Amino acid sequence: MKKPLLFFLFLIVYNIASAQDRHEAWLRVNLIHWQTPKKAIGVEMHQRMQSNYKTGDKNMFRYPLISLVRPWLYWKLRKNWTLSYSPLSYHRFTTLKDITGETDHYTELRSTLGIQQTSKIANLTSRNRAWYELRFIDVGGTDYRFATRIRIQNVLIVPLWKPSPHQQLGYQVSNEFFWALPSGYVGFDHNRLYNALQWKINKHELNIGYQWSLHKNGTVLYDRRQLFINTSFEL
Repeated sequence: MKKPLLFFLFLIVYNIASAQDRHEAWLRVNLIHWQTPKKAIGVEMHQRMQSNYKTGDKNMFRYPLISLVRPWLYWKLRKNWTLSYSPLSYHRFTTLKDITGETDHYTELRSTLGIQQTSKIANLTSRNRAWYELRFIDVGGTDYRFATRIRIQNVLIVPLWKPSPHQQLGYQVSNEFFWALPSGYVGFDHNRLYNALQWKINKHELNIGYQWSLHKNGTVLYDRRQLFINTSFEL
């Protein structure tokens, strides 16, 4: 177990210490309550922070970036498939205008339909998910627009240590690909690569790791790097 842990810690330290365009810290909390064996409700909450990348600042907690609340409905299907639907989610974005740290804000609303399957490959856990998003961007603002997007995520969890039947330390790696479908443009939006240590107790999960994402803005590509704490609790 020591070698994977050392590799993971080295990767975290290396990427945080390296010169980066954008330093960010993300916290995600996902709460789920199964009302019946096949139906559940939930809520997903994010708080993301950012440095002032316009000055080369590396304090990832200096400014807010996104506050997000997304309610969910879940239905378990056959063969470990789960259908999910979020009728309307709230996203508040903070953008940096200049090197002085002056900020601007806009609101985005989304409706999301998704499907996921969890399966076992030997002692590994595989999760594969697809989302289709309807996006209402800058609601109430001067730059309102509508867009749609497809998100495909693949996750692999490798067990490292199991001190009891209900507890496990694992290594998680995932990739999520975003494909934009707005009018006038169809193509790559951005891609996220996440690797983390996962502590699991029963159906509760705590993932602490590092995420790198590549984004496209017009014809320009840029990367963002995040310290990401991702949690999930079944109530």
